[in-house]
Amino acid sequence: MASQLFLNVAQLRELLLGMERDLGLGNLTQNEKDVFYAVQLVLSANAGMARSEDIKRHELTRGITQPTFHRSLKRLVEKGLIAHAPNTKAGSYVDPVKKASAKGVEVLAVV
Repeated sequence: MASQLFLNVAQLRELLLGMERDLGLGNLTQNEKDVFYAVQLVLSANAGMARSEDIKRHELTRGITQPTFHRSLKRLVEKGLIAHAPNTKAGSYVDPVKKASAKGVEVLAVV
């Protein structure tokens, strides 16, 4: 029974790895991926705005040290995967596609 569960988890991990490669996330570190996924979940739960405090408190990022967490956020912004929220104090993030749409810019894809 347990071996089947382990096999299922292994297959899910393999599927996730392939999806990450397809989406252009394959070159991110594991910490960057965890921060990115936490940002996506917080954005979804908070009307498209993610504050760094909320991201850091997320289960996916609680174990990441503060310097590594902020370095990961910075790299995700540099790669265009997340964006600083307009008209807010530092530490708030949005989906870069939605930020561009709010400015009237058409964005086809961000990878």
